Amino acid sequence: MHNLKTSAFITNARLFCFICLSVFLSIIIIIAVSLKTFERDFIETTTSELEHISAGITSTLAAWGNVLKGSTQLIAERPDVIAALKKQDIDVMNKLANSFYDMLDISGAIFTDANGIVLASSDPAIQVGADYSGLEAVDNALHHINSMCYGPIGSLRYSEIYACPIKNRNGAIIGTIILTYNLTGDSFVQLIHGYGIDCTIFSKNERVASTIPNDIGTKINNAEIENTVLAKGQVFVGRVQVKNIDFYSVYSPLKNEDGTVVGMFFVAREVKAIKMVTASILRIIIPFCIIISIGLITAITYRLGINHRKLKLETAMLEKQVNWDPLTNANTRVFGITELEHFFSNFRRGFKSPAIILFDVDNFKSINDTYGHEAGDQVLKNIVSTIMANCRTSDKIIRWGGDEFIGIFEGMQVDDCRMFTQKLLQAVSEAPMMFQEHEVHVTISIGFSYFLEEDSTYKTVLSRADKALYQAKKHGKNTAAFEDSCN
Repeated sequence: MHNLKTSAFITNARLFCFICLSVFLSIIIIIAVSLKTFERDFIETTTSELEHISAGITSTLAAWGNVLKGSTQLIAERPDVIAALKKQDIDVMNKLANSFYDMLDISGAIFTDANGIVLASSDPAIQVGADYSGLEAVDNALHHINSMCYGPIGSLRYSEIYACPIKNRNGAIIGTIILTYNLTGDSFVQLIHGYGIDCTIFSKNERVASTIPNDIGTKINNAEIENTVLAKGQVFVGRVQVKNIDFYSVYSPLKNEDGTVVGMFFVAREVKAIKMVTASILRIIIPFCIIISIGLITAITYRLGINHRKLKLETAMLEKQVNWDPLTNANTRVFGITELEHFFSNFRRGFKSPAIILFDVDNFKSINDTYGHEAGDQVLKNIVSTIMANCRTSDKIIRWGGDEFIGIFEGMQVDDCRMFTQKLLQAVSEAPMMFQEHEVHVTISIGFSYFLEEDSTYKTVLSRADKALYQAKKHGKNTAAFEDSCN
């Protein structure tokens, strides 16, 4: 009997120990898996963030290149520039170069003759008489090709360089205008560093600008990265070591306009930051008891899931409220103001103006008075639906207020807009609507205009479009009018 009790005690003790050990191991596994999952997700989030930042920098560089392109083209067509270059009036050209340097917030403005020899420059490090015909952008410009390249020039260790030919009335090249933007200055590198990441700019495989101390002038010496980025022109994502510091990094190529890879840039975040976060969480979790740990992890996971779904739903609802008019399904005035400011800003930087169309419903008050406000609402819905059916997906239709709407049509010239507005007038007038068993045909009137150089705000073009709309009303309604001046 004693042996049976002893045996039972031993068996129960073993079972108890097994259960305790199982629970303990389960908690260890849960903690380890949770920490590993957290670390993995944190790394994925960090890598994704770095990829987005890298893509944003690439887009920014492209946008700056477009600004330089647009600016060089405008400068190359200025009569005073052409006259000064024909006369080779060095004093005037120096004044113009310094004026463009100040006005455009760039790093340098340079004039050369038809052989690529420097005549004037805003950069004192570039001497008159220096030969820049071998610079890719200048060589292309001298062969009637506008182009951008990366490289050193003057006092700039590495920069975006855009060159454009300057021609006389006969189309012969008499020189070039070169604009530069410095990629190694504090303003550019610190702008990226402001995201809480490290950044390095490479000329080929040599570091020419960096937020990492004592890094400038050294070479990458990593065959895999050089082959992926410099040889193949692809993005490299991975863990690297720089100056004995481990980083999660993204290397992206820098390409001349012809697609040649001439350098790269590196954005990264230190690995130790992730390890510090993981260690901190470990110190918090371990002191808790087994049951509380399990409950806490489960509760947090569940709660985060609920909050995430709730946040996505609230964000979607908020976006819909801000951007979409619930009655007509057109965009809202708030959205429209943002879009107009965006397109006007692009226009001031050298992009072409979109067509800005203002239209409202003819005799809308009479419809409301005769058939009621519900009929008026239906008219607005049908008109917007009809117009959207005749628009491109990139076009914007905005309810500005009441029965007044604005359309923004990118890439549409005046003659195209005239034909398009006639198409809209016909589509709306031919769309029948039934009210109180009566078929009613509703019409609209349209006024349209474009941004002008003298405009100081997007509101000016709306004023011109409104004047044009008034003229359309005055000439019998169901018509479109164009206003291209402020008179």
